Amino acid sequence: MATYKGIKGVKVQSKASDPTALEAEGTVWYNTASTALKYAIAGAGAWASGTAVNTASSEGASANSTAGTTSALKFGGSTTNPAPGNQTTNTESWNGSTWTEVNNLNTARRQLSGCGTSSTAALAISGKAPPLAEVTSCETYDGTSWSEGNGVNTARDGLSINMSAGSTTAALLYGGYIPAATDKSETYDGTCWTETNALVRTTVYASGTGSSTAALCIGGEAPSITTDVMDYDGTSWTEVNNLTSTASSSASGGTPSAAITAGGYSAGYPAKTMKYDGTSWTEVGAMGVARAYGQSSGLTSASMMYISGYYPAPVTTVEEWNDPVYTIKTVTVS
Repeated sequence: MATYKGIKGVKVQSKASDPTALEAEGTVWYNTASTALKYAIAGAGAWASGTAVNTASSEGASANSTAGTTSALKFGGSTTNPAPGNQTTNTESWNGSTWTEVNNLNTARRQLSGCGTSSTAALAISGKAPPLAEVTSCETYDGTSWSEGNGVNTARDGLSINMSAGSTTAALLYGGYIPAATDKSETYDGTCWTETNALVRTTVYASGTGSSTAALCIGGEAPSITTDVMDYDGTSWTEVNNLTSTASSSASGGTPSAAITAGGYSAGYPAKTMKYDGTSWTEVGAMGVARAYGQSSGLTSASMMYISGYYPAPVTTVEEWNDPVYTIKTVTVS
């Protein structure tokens, strides 16, 4: 038996203006103002230009915010081409629309590591202070000021791309130079740092993302630039599937089951972006500006910021990753 829909078809809602692409995804409507039939779809992820930071820097660190592109904190690094003694204490906070200079670190440093959950809670860990000294210093940011806490057990640098994960009360630090490349890992309970199981291999200039009990160590140099990826389950590190191409000094976001890494150094400064689904890596949309030694913010693979970085000098550039990208299309008839 025929149905009403089979005979008459379905109604398409009329609208005086288009809804947002996100709100309208998977729907069809008739725009009475433009006299056009339209629909919205979700496409592949892409990078978009963001608001530039105030101070160009590289080899700094950031709080890898759960808020993705609406909250971030960047701190430390180099404000000129890397050279002895050019470390900075500079700190900037992002509220989703503006970068603001806030209270500086107590100890100037570059090639440090950082973690945290927002622009009001972050750790600045170890790194290289003037002129060329690795420090054990660990500072905590409370949304207003930095204060010195208990230092790490092993001073290290080569950590400029967030080779740490977690929050200000539960953190994980791994790899770096001491001054040779190391496989050492340490955990933080909000008060003290404790040695834990080592990485599968030594590494420097890797990038990291995740929490103190579930993290990834991505790429790096061991000693040559590698595609290796290691997964931490809260106890031990294990090798997992490799990147599609080598990457050192990239910036990453997400979790061990859904991660993204972008930029970095590998026979030049590629703008490549690779996405991880917990099993394998896939190359996705490239960044607009190729660079390395930047900072990241975003604990989901769908929303991340790549902040500042270097090529051929420190830049103020910020790009935002969104996945998927929602688009409104007009139905055309041929």
